[in-house]
Amino acid sequence: MYDVIIIGAGPAGCAAALALKDSGLHITIIDKHKFPRDKVCGDAIPGRAIKWLKEIDASFKDELCTFNKKILTQKTVCYYNNKQVDFDWKQEAYTSTRIDFDNFLFNVVKKKNAIDVFENTEIKDIIKDENGFTISSRNNTTVFKATMIIGADGTNGVTAKKLAGFEIDRKHHVASVRAYYKNIADTEASRCEIYFDKKYLPGYFWIFPVTNGIANVGFGMLSEDVVQKNINVKKAFYDFIERSNVLQRKFKPANIEVTLQGCGLPLGSRWINMSGDNFILTGDSASLVDPVSGAGIGNAVLSGKLAAEQTIECFKKKNFSAAFIKAYDKKLYKMIGIELKKNGWALKYFSRMPWLINLAFSMGKSNFLKKFIK
Repeated sequence: MYDVIIIGAGPAGCAAALALKDSGLHITIIDKHKFPRDKVCGDAIPGRAIKWLKEIDASFKDELCTFNKKILTQKTVCYYNNKQVDFDWKQEAYTSTRIDFDNFLFNVVKKKNAIDVFENTEIKDIIKDENGFTISSRNNTTVFKATMIIGADGTNGVTAKKLAGFEIDRKHHVASVRAYYKNIADTEASRCEIYFDKKYLPGYFWIFPVTNGIANVGFGMLSEDVVQKNINVKKAFYDFIERSNVLQRKFKPANIEVTLQGCGLPLGSRWINMSGDNFILTGDSASLVDPVSGAGIGNAVLSGKLAAEQTIECFKKKNFSAAFIKAYDKKLYKMIGIELKKNGWALKYFSRMPWLINLAFSMGKSNFLKKFIK
């Protein structure tokens, strides 16, 4: 029996756990995987994720210094239609493979010794009762009971579907693929690269260097366009390279280390139901990926932080009703929801009016373009 069960030990779940560690509540965090585990992603750890993790836990700054499987991101270069725009970043941001970063973050949680941890425990069912929830798993005989659930297990997890009736909407979803390459020509460890092609707007192609001379390379596009234009995302990845003289030159000496793997990104361009009686959804479970940049980790960490704060209030006031917990949705919307919806509209405009992208690049180092790739 727990006061709070966090389902999912990615950045959102770990952020919630760290924010709850001194609450005095009886808490556990459950994940279906045994860590370290991989997560198909662009591997960019944005500045806002680092900022909020430091706000959650004062010791995180020192913990981060000991984590050596990261690269400081200092510059982003964007390419479109033979134009190039460079941005220098002052905010502390990194690239790191998710297998390394998520494991590091989860180990930070484990060190606190204030939270029970269950790995390799896949949730089978969640049943609501008058006191909260009863939770069963597929590969663990333990039956869990909780007053509150914080869902952080992504769109394919059980919490979004079971608690909030989540269904994928292709208008608000990105289909993407990612591979790892070594020996890509003319790359810098601290420089991320983003490429646009009129054929695949509003999607883009990326090269994000990680450790040991390896780069995370991927392509993503709005799922609605993928279906309407009958695009094979894996073939589009290679076609994108062939259509660009810059990418052809860069990939000529490159060797693929890990083959293409796919994933879906739930966009925050629609504001879904992310809380209810005795539960809160966070991260990908709450569809918080930025529609333009594709970044999700920063918003995931923020949602975990706010979910923990709301949970503490629930126990203080002994109020676990949907109406009371809705304060979480409202605060999150005020902080990032308006921005996500605006970026959702921008995504549609970029798709319908490619000249907007061309205009942004023609303007050079504009705040307009920088805003959407941050």
